[in-house]
Order: sequence, then C-alpha cells, then structure tokens
Amino acid sequence: MTNLHFKSMNSEEIYAALKEDILNLRLAPGQFISENEISKKYNVSRTPVKTAFLRLSSEKFIEIVPQKGTYVTLLDMELIKEIIYMRNVLETTVIKGVIGNIPDEILCKLEENLKKQEAIVSKPEIDPSEFYAVDSQFHGILFDFAGKTKLWEVIQEFQVYYTRFRMLDIVAVGKFDRLYEEHFELFEIIKNARVDKLDEIMDRHLHGNINRLGDKIYNELKDYFIQK
Repeated sequence: MTNLHFKSMNSEEIYAALKEDILNLRLAPGQFISENEISKKYNVSRTPVKTAFLRLSSEKFIEIVPQKGTYVTLLDMELIKEIIYMRNVLETTVIKGVIGNIPDEILCKLEENLKKQEAIVSKPEIDPSEFYAVDSQFHGILFDFAGKTKLWEVIQEFQVYYTRFRMLDIVAVGKFDRLYEEHFELFEIIKNARVDKLDEIMDRHLHGNINRLGDKIYNELKDYFIQK
C-alpha cells in the first residue's frame, strides 16, 4: 500500500482560512474560538495556529482576552455608518469624475459583471460569498478606470467591519435580486451619463443594507454588535 503524505497547513494558510470564515460569517461575530479547536480542525500543532491568531488579532478580526479566551470581534455599528458615509462620498465623487467619458470597453466589462450577478441570483441555491465577490468587482471596475485603484484598496481595508456587515445583510435578508437591480440601475445611469440621478442611487444602494436589516440589528442580530 502506498503511503500518502499530506502537506500540513502553515500559519499563512491557517490565517487565510480563518479570515475567509470570519468574513463570510461562518465564524460569527462574538463566537469563541480556541487554538486547540483550530489545531484539531487542521491537524497541526498549536504553533502555526498561535501565529495566525496573533496576525488576525492585529488586524481586528479576533480579540484575545487574557484568562478568558479568543473571540471573533463584534461589529461596531457606529463605525460601519461612518464607513458607509465615507464610501458614499468617495465613490460618488469618483464616478462623477468619469461619467460621460467612460469608453465602450469599460461599459462592456460592467455588463459582463452584471450578467454574472444575474446568473448567480437565478440559481436555486445562492452562495453569498460568490455574489459578494462579483458585487465588489463591479465597483472595483469603476475605481480602476478612474485611476483610483489605491483608493479602492483603502476602502477594502475596512473589510473586517464593512464586509462582514454587507455579508450579514446578504445572509440574513437574502435580497440578492434587489442588489442586482440596484447595480443594473447604477449601470444605466452611468451608461446614459445621468449625473442628476447619481446621488440618489448611490445613497440608496450604499445605505440599503442598513434599511434592509432594519430592526434585526437591535433584535435577533444584536449579539453580533458592540452594545454602547
């Protein structure tokens, strides 16, 4: 019988796997996790897990509380509102700077992205992380064309809070079709250079997750948020 040797995961791979689980809410805000539990899950020693935990802690994905344990960080609603405000101002400004001068090549990229979104929302079982990835690509295309790639990267740095909140919207409410429709509406506004319609759709689109979640934030989902 041939002996099969499986490569053990290193700290970088464990970090990436845990980060993905946190961002996709497979590890929920406030959930307890332990080095022993993760070591057993990935069949590794505690050393690479400890290294991964320290990195995740430095990036605010988890909180290591002495004598108590390690927890996935809670969501900060006040900070999330500020991030949404910042993104609304920045993205609206970026689009206004290029609207009316967007070449067919970029419009085609946006259309192709919309087709991917439509295909995902048409599935009987939807993978929220798949939809979120394509959703983010749609906005990234506009930042790239405007020469604001670094600005888009800065926005993505807030993913520990904002990405999880958007995923919470997608998972808890599940209105994928509505999100697709908003992207389609935004595309039509951009395609037809309707600057007069831009502020309204951007405000509605970026604040939509707060509106859709509504009272859930303060009721059944309240344990996911910092209580102030």
